[in-house]
Amino acid sequence: METTKLYVEYIIVGMETLAVIMLILFIAIGDNFLQDIIYITENIVPSIIMTGVCYILGLIVDRMADIFFEKRKNLIKEKYRTAAQTSIIVWEHYKQDTFATFTLSRIRLMRSTVLNSMLLVVFGPIAAWKYYESAKIAILFAVGFALVLIGSNKAHKNLLETYYKKTLKLEKSYLDEKCESN
Repeated sequence: METTKLYVEYIIVGMETLAVIMLILFIAIGDNFLQDIIYITENIVPSIIMTGVCYILGLIVDRMADIFFEKRKNLIKEKYRTAAQTSIIVWEHYKQDTFATFTLSRIRLMRSTVLNSMLLVVFGPIAAWKYYESAKIAILFAVGFALVLIGSNKAHKNLLETYYKKTLKLEKSYLDEKCESN
């Protein structure tokens, strides 16, 4: 079940990335490729292939996001100073491992959404300008994607803080229990 969740996670991130790629294509060559997209969505075999492409894109972007946000993660992790070896045991001991897995999943999704949003802030308004030829709509796209970027970035940071803060709290309780039993 966990493997399936991870697979779906990568597909979601890949679909976000595919939207960015589609915007770039639209800017570069116009809407000539839209008939191909319609064909893909209406036929099962190309749809399955595109799902695989989204998975691969998601995997690549997730790795890039992991590298991009490594410093933030380490700073937050250092702030709470948890023992890496005991954190998994602690989450399982308090039967909170499902919550931990869910939180880590949301962390991965948010960090990838931040990267994709950065690109959408740039290419979304350009595509809007090209299609609508309106500065107002281009600005609306820029503001909308900037809000997604700000929100996903804040959510990513808050999720990391919450995860490590809770890990530290559970770890302290776990170690206190071990000391009391000895």
